[in-house]
Amino acid sequence: MKILFIFLITLNLYSKEILGAVDRLDLPLLNLYDVSTRIDTGANSSSLHCMNIKKIDNDFVKCELSNKTYLIEKISKTKDVKSANGIQKRFFIKTQIIIFQKTYTTEISLSNRSNLSYDFLLGRNILEGNFIVDVSEKDLSYNNKQKN
Repeated sequence: MKILFIFLITLNLYSKEILGAVDRLDLPLLNLYDVSTRIDTGANSSSLHCMNIKKIDNDFVKCELSNKTYLIEKISKTKDVKSANGIQKRFFIKTQIIIFQKTYTTEISLSNRSNLSYDFLLGRNILEGNFIVDVSEKDLSYNNKQKN
């Protein structure tokens, strides 16, 4: 029985892709590609760097992206998020993220990350059940994309 249990755990681990501490990911619905990304197992949700975040009408949010383009998207929810900067009220939008050529649909928050090194933070809402994180590695999904 113990051997069967170990086999099932091993099988489950090998069915998951490995991500490093950082990567470059695509958000195709937002027309963003090779976005510098920090993989953060401590963050509940994922977050995209935006500046000048403003709610327009009742259902939409507008912000400026790091590439100086503007994003206008429908708000999926508004939520208080605890971060290193304290508690912030954030807008969330639904979008898609491509990792290892597989598309994941998820909600991401919009946050000013200008004091941080990475434009995107990938949190547990995508990681859990899909990936194993090896912090000694980097750019595994991006390098895999370059090969194909």
